[in-house]
Amino acid sequence: MEKKKNVYDEVTRVAYELYQKRGGTHGNHLDDWLEAERTVLQRHAKEIEKEANIIESTRGKKVSDRMEPKTLKTSEGNSRTKTKKSPPKKKT
Repeated sequence: MEKKKNVYDEVTRVAYELYQKRGGTHGNHLDDWLEAERTVLQRHAKEIEKEANIIESTRGKKVSDRMEPKTLKTSEGNSRTKTKKSPPKKKT
């Protein structure tokens, strides 16, 4: 929800800047708003694309290379690394 509010606030600001650039004349508020939406959404689309490229670049790595093992505290206060057990192998 916060992201939507930030985008709305940004569109409002850009639309007002467009209004001021036109000399503050009335009658073009819809054009200013639509142009501001295009500008802001294109900017955010580029950010989303960069994030997706970063995610894609990490997919070639093993999961173990990307993630740290979780350390758990035992009831005695000692730390140990959580490991996942493999399922038993089927007999053929």
